[in-house]
Formats: sequence, structure tokens, C-alpha cells
Amino acid sequence: MTAGFDLNAFTRDGFSRFGGPDVAAAKARAEASMLDAAHIIAVRTLGADAPRKAALGDQLAAMHAAEADNAATRACYEVFPTLPEVIALINAEPFLSAARQAGLTRPVAGTNPLVRLDRPGDTRFSTPWHQDYWYSLLSERAVVIWMALGELDASMGPVELLAGSHADGLVPFKPYEAGHEWFETAEPVREDGIVAGLHGPDEAVIFDQRVLHRSGFNASDRVRVTIQLRYNDLDALSELTSTFTPSLSRFVLERQKALLEQAEEARHDA
Repeated sequence: MTAGFDLNAFTRDGFSRFGGPDVAAAKARAEASMLDAAHIIAVRTLGADAPRKAALGDQLAAMHAAEADNAATRACYEVFPTLPEVIALINAEPFLSAARQAGLTRPVAGTNPLVRLDRPGDTRFSTPWHQDYWYSLLSERAVVIWMALGELDASMGPVELLAGSHADGLVPFKPYEAGHEWFETAEPVREDGIVAGLHGPDEAVIFDQRVLHRSGFNASDRVRVTIQLRYNDLDALSELTSTFTPSLSRFVLERQKALLEQAEEARHDA
């Protein structure tokens, strides 16, 4: 059992904090791997004299201060989710245990672990009020685990949760069109009972995927690093399928197209 999980709070509000030494250890393994990758990325994007710090938050802050057009932190965004220590979080016992305590009998991954890097004052990737159930639409028993790596305080903008909103079920959302995210609510949300998902270095927050939530604003001078784990329940899947089956990425498709065009030009020149 994962320490600190409050079933009464989870049932009433739709979310609960939990934590302990095993949560801290899992987060530390991921953070150490990300720091090592950040050092490599810094040299590749900023040069041999790139800043090298001992803590992930300090490293990302230094990289962000030195980069142009977000080149260094964008590379971190791409690389961090591919690290084995990050991917392994989906199978870490404290998070699986919390999912079971929240009512999932057989947790299965709803997505791969996602890493967010929210730069100071940047709102381009902020998400409006939404429900993560819309990511898969597969399991009514589904949860999200949201955790920060490194320091997290109110100025850094933790996730904001609308207490009790899960009780209303699936809220209508807008079809995708330019100008808003595809998961934005169709109607304005009554902002009663907003709770900030603050937690300590040995903690995380778990919430029902029907809970309305949104990005907090990072008003600090540091890069906020967060990881999200999403679980469906195998025993409650509406379809026996996956919503994140790996496929060719845009990068691979573009490289394939370029290589085919180069080969065609070579044949034509010959």
C-alpha cells in the first residue's frame, strides 16, 4: 500500500496526495537520468562550454538562460520521455499501488509517461480546463498521477484541480479547430473549489481522469518539470485496444521522405 493515499478524499474530491520513500526513490532515479541527458543536450545545443549544474532544476534554468529559440529545452522535451528510467515509472510499485487504491483492479498504461517542461512565464503550452478521460475514452475507471521533480512551490504553478468535478461525469468538449486545444470544455467552467496540486519531493498527486483540471502559471524564474502517468483499468476497458500504440513519428516520416527524394534525384542525375 502506498502511504498517504486518502480514499475518502479521492472519493469526495476526485484526487489525493500520496507519497513516501519509495515515491521519492522512483522520482530520484528519473531525475538523475534526466540530469545526465540534460548535460549531453547542453553540450550538443550550446557548445562545449555549456553550463553544467548538479541539480536538474538549476541545469534547466541555466540552459534556458543561455539558449536561443528554446533550442536546448526543446531538445530536453523530446529526449526526456525516451529515457528508460522515465518509461519505467509506469511500472513502479508505488504508482501502481496508488492506482489500485483508487479503484483500478488491473492498471494498464493509458499513455506512456509524459514529461512537461514549463518555462518561466510561458503560456504557449498551457492547457485549459479539461478532463484526461478524453485522451483515451477507454476506461471509466482511469486515473492520472501528476508529480513534480525538484522544488515545487505556488509560484511555479502546480496543476489546478476542481474538487468534486468528477461526479458530473464526462463534460462536453469542443471539436478540434484552430484557436483552442482539442480537449477544451465546450462551456465555461464554474471555478468553485479550485485546489492547487502542491506536494513535496517524496509525494505525488493522483486524480480521477474525469476531474476537471488545468495548467498552473509558472511565475517563477525556474523551469517547472513534471511527469504525468495515466492508467486505465483492464477490467473496465470498453474496447480491448490501446490508444498509444507506437507508430512512426513525424520525424521518421519526414526523414523517409527526404531520403526517397535524394535517391530519386541521384537516379535522375545518373
